[in-house]
Amino acid sequence: MGTSCPAYDKDARAPERLQQEARLRLGPPALAQTSGIYREQSPPAALAFHFKCLWLHRMPDGAPSSIAVVPDGCSDIIWSSKGLAIVGPDRIAAFPELPAGETIIGARFRIGAAASWLRTPLREMTGQTVPLHLVWGPATNEIEARIRDAASTPERLGVLAAALLGRLSAAEPPPPDIAACVAHLQVGRSTVDDAIRTLVREIGTSERTLRRHCHEHLGYGAKTLGRILRLQRFLAACRSRPGDTLANLAVDAGYADQAHLAREARGLTSFTPREIQRQLAARFGIGRVENFRTTT
Repeated sequence: MGTSCPAYDKDARAPERLQQEARLRLGPPALAQTSGIYREQSPPAALAFHFKCLWLHRMPDGAPSSIAVVPDGCSDIIWSSKGLAIVGPDRIAAFPELPAGETIIGARFRIGAAASWLRTPLREMTGQTVPLHLVWGPATNEIEARIRDAASTPERLGVLAAALLGRLSAAEPPPPDIAACVAHLQVGRSTVDDAIRTLVREIGTSERTLRRHCHEHLGYGAKTLGRILRLQRFLAACRSRPGDTLANLAVDAGYADQAHLAREARGLTSFTPREIQRQLAARFGIGRVENFRTTT
């Protein structure tokens, strides 16, 4: 499962090193949600339990783009000019380099849903991009050909959705403890440690069992997911309240204080909170908030 895909390649090395390399070649990377054109749409109703959305991302024309894809707890099936691939869940930001004008389409799994579709523990895909044919076999070739031959991006998204609908009967929901874990952490009303202890008591399992199930269905432990969801709350607050102070945004997202936010943002993204806020405000300033990627 370690094979990478050049279409949307991700590297498990430290994000600071990747960012330095990208700056030397292409200039400072931009948060993915601020680069090019991004649109998402609801999946067909039959897929909505398993998939959060279908999406497209068109990179700007001109020079190749270096972007930072911030972790959100999700996995995606994507298609680009290089073919179909699975983008596993990230622990830290990824820094793919994409050709100018490249259009990528994808289907974003809901958190915890991907493992049953892929018949593969997500811990084997964490921080990786894996060619889909390594998981789904030769059937992937026909799907790729139909997507490639489609006349437009909306038609390509339709082909991808139809392929997923064809596999729906074999998909299973996440186990109850994983569903409960994700729901509990998404609320974000307590510290991550407190949330996990409370959850273990409520569902009557052990922390060891929950940890094993989390690595299988989430790609990492519940504490890591909690940190990622808290970061996503900060990003959502930056988009919806671009003029607010970092201190307010930090507390509302669930951080102890602004210093806590700064440590977590650097560790997960390599960006400072101020740089994140600046980039998002430039793209999603007052009156410009768009329907972009949030984790629900």
